[in-house]
Amino acid sequence: MMNMQTRWITLGITLLALTAAFVLTIRDVQLASSQTVTLVAKHSEEPIPLDDPSADVWKRGAPVNVPLSGQQAIQPKAGGEGIITARALHDGQRLYIRVEWEDETEDMLVSRQTEFSDAVAVQFPATEGERVPAFCMGDPNAPVNIWHWKAAWQADIEQGFVDVEDAYPDMQVDYYPFEDEEEFYPPRAVGNVAARIARQTAADNLLAGSFGTLTAAEDQMVQGQGEWRDGRWRVVFARDLATEGEYAQFAIGSSTNVAFAVWDGAKQERDGMKSVSQFLTLDVSSEIAEAPTGGFPAWAIILIVIGALVLVAAAGGAYLMQARGKAA
Repeated sequence: MMNMQTRWITLGITLLALTAAFVLTIRDVQLASSQTVTLVAKHSEEPIPLDDPSADVWKRGAPVNVPLSGQQAIQPKAGGEGIITARALHDGQRLYIRVEWEDETEDMLVSRQTEFSDAVAVQFPATEGERVPAFCMGDPNAPVNIWHWKAAWQADIEQGFVDVEDAYPDMQVDYYPFEDEEEFYPPRAVGNVAARIARQTAADNLLAGSFGTLTAAEDQMVQGQGEWRDGRWRVVFARDLATEGEYAQFAIGSSTNVAFAVWDGAKQERDGMKSVSQFLTLDVSSEIAEAPTGGFPAWAIILIVIGALVLVAAAGGAYLMQARGKAA
């Protein structure tokens, strides 16, 4: 009797396991233990619109879930656990990377001392070498190239530069004779990227070789566009695959390293206060990014699961009937 019981239990477990595997496969669900650490940028024959981070073309990019942790290497320490979903595509000329993550609030203003912007950054080795740079801002022997997007910079483009007068419309201001002379606005005069009032893109191209060395690159060729919808940010970065200067270079058929960082303005995160990822691999592939096939209907999945449970129940019932017959 024990052999028969073991057989039915084994059959039931096998049916449930096969059902679970089938559902995970058709829904393209990747378990944590099998999650790839390679972000693959395939060639998209369909245009990739920079101004629409939710465009259908991104369904052609394979998603990679990247875990984040708090920045604990140097003060000020902050950030926390989380996950971003990254996708990458290219059109033969430009590389596009989309980063997506959950955020309950849309923080796009920095005009008051208590306001901080949501932001995200993508980091690459500035020059290819034998070793991977330190994932927190690189190091002197292995600098990094950073693409940095801020929601506040995008607000400046979409809504116009938000000045102190916009934040405090009823304030009283004394006469200021040099209001239109840039020399009396030192950050603007020296080209501080955070003080720009006329932006062409919400993403900056930066270089760093360790903590405290972050510098705006001479060439600002990175574009970025973000969209907050239903409690999620989706941000797209774009840049030519190859460019002049000591910046990250990309070529079809080659690979490099990539890491990510996210700032939550509602938690007053800024500067080194952020959530970061380790480096993973970015492959720029010559393969064509195919459109996804039609999803398996949810009702069919439910029926499959119910069917498997019915089979297990029937198997158990048959076993009980057989056991009672022998007992009688």
